[in-house]
Amino acid sequence: MSIKIVFEFLGITGSLIICGSVIPQVIRTYNTKSAHDLSIIYLMTLMTGLILLTAYSVYVRDLVFIFGNVLSLLSIGILIGLWKRYYYNDLHIKIKR
Repeated sequence: MSIKIVFEFLGITGSLIICGSVIPQVIRTYNTKSAHDLSIIYLMTLMTGLILLTAYSVYVRDLVFIFGNVLSLLSIGILIGLWKRYYYNDLHIKIKR
């Protein structure tokens, strides 16, 4: 087995772990229907960084990083969508109290 294949496997595995790390937060936000604990500034900063990294990955034609960054963009995009959906609902509940 060549060293290139080993390092590509490591890169893909690392990308999957990073992408998978957001899944528990997506599930929790969806199940609780609450985005109270999510920081939109953090999510938008992360999304901006991922967009820039994806553009760079495409430029250098690194398929491992393109794959990982696109998966991360999708998962963070889902969290931002859940934040938009549930954050104002959280505010509405607080106002009623």
